[in-house]
Formats: sequence, C-alpha cells, structure tokens
Amino acid sequence: MLRRPKKTRYTFYPLWGLVLTGGLFAFLTLIRNQEPYLSIDKRWSRAIYDKENLSNPLMVLLSRLSSGFFTVPLGLMLFLSYNKTGSRDKSKLILFNVIGIRILNAIFKQLFKRKPPGWERRIQASKYGYPSAHTMNAAGFYGLVLFLSGLWKNFWTLLGSFLFLLMVGVSRVKLGIHYIFDMVAGLAAGIFLNLFSIKTYKMIYRR
Repeated sequence: MLRRPKKTRYTFYPLWGLVLTGGLFAFLTLIRNQEPYLSIDKRWSRAIYDKENLSNPLMVLLSRLSSGFFTVPLGLMLFLSYNKTGSRDKSKLILFNVIGIRILNAIFKQLFKRKPPGWERRIQASKYGYPSAHTMNAAGFYGLVLFLSGLWKNFWTLLGSFLFLLMVGVSRVKLGIHYIFDMVAGLAAGIFLNLFSIKTYKMIYRR
C-alpha cells in the first residue's frame, strides 16, 4: 500500500507529458511565421549555424544517427527480436512507433510547407523543414528504447537522453537544414507520439 502513490504518480507523467508536448507543438505552429517570433527564430538559428566551436563531423554523425535510414532498420531489428522471443505486444508498439512517426512527419511537412533556411546546406535534406524529421525520429524512437529498457526511471539516464536529443536538433540547425522552431517542434511531436503510443500500449496490455 505504501507504493501505490508512487505508481499513481507514474501514471500521470505520460498525461502531463502529452499536454505539455502537444501544447508546445501547437504554440510553435501558431507563432512560427509571426513577428517578432519569426525574426528571433531566424536570428538565433543563424547564430548556431555560424558557431565555430560546433564540429561539423560531429553534427553530421548526430544527424545520421537520427535519420530514418538508421532508426527504421534498427527498429525493424528490434521488432523481429521481440517478435521472436514472444513479446509480440512490444514488437507491435515498436512497429507503430517507427511507421507512425514517418507518416506523421510527412503529413506535417506537406501541411505546413515551411521552407528551410536560405543559407548554404551542409548536408542533403528534404524540401520542407517544419517540423524536423530527424529530431522527431530521435525523440520517438530512442525514447521508446528508453521506455522498453526500463532506464527511463533513472534520472541521469533520462537527462543524458534528453541532452542527446537536444544535440540532434542543434546538429540540424548547424548543418543549415532547420530553424530552431523546426527542431523544438520535432522534439515535441516525437515525444508526444511516443507517450501516446506508450499510454495506449499500457491501457491495452494493463502494464
């Protein structure tokens, strides 16, 4: 009985996360093309782009690790692994996560059609920039791995994972692919979809 309050708190964390990330994404979507937010977004993004102490090779590596060309095959490997060991509920969660993020981001890009920064790109990228697909991929996929491994309950692991996701977003700005708002919106959308899929998974399988 003494542990029940702790369990109850855990059940509310995803709900609060859904509200915060969903609200943040909606807010950024509303203000992204309005002044003075647009000018601030461009000015801060340019400052990161011009920052000399951010290593371009490191930024490219972080960008590659969050690419669908990396996360999708890795996700399929995890799907097959869980499916083979009999954890088919978890394998379905992984499949929903990997496919869902790709589809949702494609819809967002076609819906909002925000053009990327006008300065020189240091890596190839898609036509539209809002929200950042790589940041969204990383937040959704690596967040799910954190959940399935049980490491999300460790504060330092959680903090380290968040910093990694943040640097993934910074790498996309540094490489001239996205504005800061694109990156933050991708982070929010990825976490939102991840929390939604986890919450649905727990409701269905009672875990």
